[in-house]
Amino acid sequence: MPMTRRQFSTALAASVPAAFAAKLIGAASAIKRPDDRFLQTRLNALLDVTAVPGFGVGVVREGRLAWERYQGVIEAGTKRHVSADTLFPAASLGKPVFAYAALRLAEQGRLDLDRPLKSYVADHAPSDSRGDRISARHVLSHSSGLRNWRNTLDQPLVPDFDPGARFQYSGEGFYYLQRAIEKIAGCAIQPFLEEALFRPFGMLSSTYAWRPDTDAQLVFGHTRGTMARGQRDFNLRMVAHAEQQQKSLAAFTHEDLVAAMKAVPSSPPPLPNFIPTNVAGSLITTVQDYASFLAHLLAPAGGPGELSAPMRERMLSPQIRLNHALAWGLGWGIETTSGREYLWHWGDNGTIKNFVLAHVPSRSAVVVFTNAAQGMRLAEAIVNAASDSEHLAFDWI
Repeated sequence: MPMTRRQFSTALAASVPAAFAAKLIGAASAIKRPDDRFLQTRLNALLDVTAVPGFGVGVVREGRLAWERYQGVIEAGTKRHVSADTLFPAASLGKPVFAYAALRLAEQGRLDLDRPLKSYVADHAPSDSRGDRISARHVLSHSSGLRNWRNTLDQPLVPDFDPGARFQYSGEGFYYLQRAIEKIAGCAIQPFLEEALFRPFGMLSSTYAWRPDTDAQLVFGHTRGTMARGQRDFNLRMVAHAEQQQKSLAAFTHEDLVAAMKAVPSSPPPLPNFIPTNVAGSLITTVQDYASFLAHLLAPAGGPGELSAPMRERMLSPQIRLNHALAWGLGWGIETTSGREYLWHWGDNGTIKNFVLAHVPSRSAVVVFTNAAQGMRLAEAIVNAASDSEHLAFDWI
């Protein structure tokens, strides 16, 4: 049986010196537009099999969006086509964006990466010998020990192990850091991010908080072609409640959001997983906006909002290992196989699946947004075609 590309790469790395293997496959490391054969044949077959109604993809090279493609519809059974203006829920692809802004705050001396978050926001978690030591570094590297999400109010927010001991993915940790940054900045998280990152990077369509016009431009999630509304109706009720208060939802702090959820009928419990403005998963963006973020990350030009070279290096360096092939930096997954190193992250809101892969040495990246529960299969195929290689990150998620 012929070997797959992944098996070949593994065998190559095992049989020859690492430097020589890297030289042999180095030409394939840079990310590029998928070739015509893939786009004209396999892509359409994948769309049919996975029942993904629509997607958007962008390739970044040398500090700019070099190629983009939009295909399909926002909602199955309609003629509302996906376009450059279409909004996608980024899901967890919002975590690296928030991490970048948090590191900017650290660079300014306003956030200490190793200071316990408890000292910034004492009321978020109960007193606990392990939990009291959780820091921003632990959160950004997913080594806080906190579980991903609590689903009931009676679950205590305490870690399962000593912070820093090992990896455990946690959205709760990111929300904890969100609260700390609100205290430091003295405002809700969305205005902070607009000033720190969205405006400097030209990401004017991006927001972690729903706006009055969000619903009209946002894709619907789907499962096998069946549309799912998810928390869409709840978000619309929260936007209406904010307008009644003569405020934008973006201006609501954690305390404001909890009070609103208690006041708005049929709201879920006020736990981070259900709070509508949540840096761990509520980013809404476009392909072009997310590509702008990637361009500033990979090819910084010394402009406003950008990290310094030393802080950028810290963000992109392994902080904790998951296994022999994967590690985690400060906000990014890191894949190192066959002499190549990639940054990656995935997004999964159930009926929304997304993926981003970046190759730092060549300053190139690809981001894929889909609007279906089966979208990760499509994203994997596009990412593999764009990078001319297979990726163990997909096996891990």
